[in-house]
Amino acid sequence: MSRARNENGAPTGARRPGTRAGWVLVAVGAAALLMRFGVGGVLIEVVWLAAILTAAAWTWRLIERRRPPGAEGGGRWSRRLPVLIVAGFGLFAMLTLNQLAGVAALASIALFSWLLFASASTARRRATGFAVVGGLFSTLAAVAAVGQLLPSWDSGVIFFLGMTATFTLVYLLPREQGGARWALWPALAWAALTLLVNDPSGGLGRWMLPLALIGAGVALIGYRRGKR
Repeated sequence: MSRARNENGAPTGARRPGTRAGWVLVAVGAAALLMRFGVGGVLIEVVWLAAILTAAAWTWRLIERRRPPGAEGGGRWSRRLPVLIVAGFGLFAMLTLNQLAGVAALASIALFSWLLFASASTARRRATGFAVVGGLFSTLAAVAAVGQLLPSWDSGVIFFLGMTATFTLVYLLPREQGGARWALWPALAWAALTLLVNDPSGGLGRWMLPLALIGAGVALIGYRRGKR
């Protein structure tokens, strides 16, 4: 069923491009104002960093959509554009942040990888690599952020869970989007390592059945969807 359209030909329920940009500017401005008054500390830095990365991703997608279709060097364009945009926004975030400057660097690399992964000009095999790299640096950024926000937590658990999620995602992705069947085995290996690291009492046997069920369920989902 086709959606209703207004007199300009746009879907009636669709957001105008300026709306999203407006919210990004509001978030950045509000976070900058709070930081100016020294309110909130590290939590405000989290909001500030999230707003900057959102602005970077939105800017890249806006320019990517306006790139002329079939233009020569489209692959080079799609690869250079995230470098310029993410590097600029990431450097700005690092210079304006205090406690989360390191997190900003890791998160910028992760965003760069995910933008290349989502680019229509990226080949399937390269998309798989970008997904793994993006998941790795997203995990490292999360570990660094947890270390700043919740220093009493064992951030090693976050790393193992993040790597498990990364390879599980790669396994479940459609093949044309960079999915790979081989990713099931590292996903299960990281899940097993997660249990070993967090099982000081030696009761790993109690976890084997749930782990086996989860692994079998993930494998079945991937097989039944026929995405490999």
